[in-house]
Amino acid sequence: MDPMSIPDFALHRQSTTVIVRMKDVKPVASCCHPEECPVQDFPKDRHRPSGCEQCTRTRLIRQYSDCDSGIVEKCRPYKSRAARSRYVNVCAAVCLLLVIGGLSPRSSAAPYRSRTMDRNRRDSGEENHLWRNPCSYNDSDSKSPYSSNNANQVAQQAIYAYQQAVLYKDEFTKLHSFDNFDSLLATWNDDWLRKFPFYREEVLPHNKVLFQEVPDEEVTSLMSKIDEVLPSMYTALKMIVASLNKLSESLQNDGISADEQLANNISQTMKDVRAVLCYFYDLMQSRDLEIAPLYDSDVPDIENKLETGLYIYRDTLNYLEYLGQVFKKMAETDL
Repeated sequence: MDPMSIPDFALHRQSTTVIVRMKDVKPVASCCHPEECPVQDFPKDRHRPSGCEQCTRTRLIRQYSDCDSGIVEKCRPYKSRAARSRYVNVCAAVCLLLVIGGLSPRSSAAPYRSRTMDRNRRDSGEENHLWRNPCSYNDSDSKSPYSSNNANQVAQQAIYAYQQAVLYKDEFTKLHSFDNFDSLLATWNDDWLRKFPFYREEVLPHNKVLFQEVPDEEVTSLMSKIDEVLPSMYTALKMIVASLNKLSESLQNDGISADEQLANNISQTMKDVRAVLCYFYDLMQSRDLEIAPLYDSDVPDIENKLETGLYIYRDTLNYLEYLGQVFKKMAETDL
């Protein structure tokens, strides 16, 4: 198209306005005289009638108003109502496409879902999939009746996760500038898992310390009320998975190369503990026990990675040890 045939106002329109060219429109006699505007496919550009000065279709930026141009194409009267109708129809069509495509009117591309958006969505009634569905089951999966093998699988996976996680304990020793892990634990000895609202003494007894088992008679006594305690124990394990996941992400995002290996180890431990949660989930389903939700808002932020990270790691080891002992006894007991 010859650029000279495009009206000046069309060259300076905003990008959201669509210019519609009507083909084969004959000139209207009321606009000009035949001798000034010969009949042809593309009549000469004519001067806008003086009435344009009264144009009511004015933009917020007057520089780009339709009334700023002194040239009117095709020698036909300017109809602000028709132009406004075309503009409104185009806007309506664009909005409809955005709605159908799943975009908001403020979007210009595929919607960006931030972690904050996902967190707000989960807080309103949906858990993080890592601990809501630890086995990644779909709706067609059905539960099986309980057998001692359910408890045995939880015990074996808990022992395995513990054995793998304890291998990198000296990384925390170096971070805190201690000679050995035992002296580190003697100095940093605050509770972490026992502070949560779901805690009860049977979930992790106070006499259960890392690298030591609970007396066998105490675990045997627990079997008489195991179904009463299992829901709280399950929630505690969910909290450990969620906190390990948050700790791993925090270490990965701090940009410190020395923390990269520790972050990878914590991430792997989270996956191993999630496998424990999966077997635990099967056991809970098989015994028709209630599973309470754990939302992101229930998981505390990690403000001090050095201190809180150590407590999460220590209680993860201690709890895995305890789970191995409890579920081994459960597998041996006729329940």
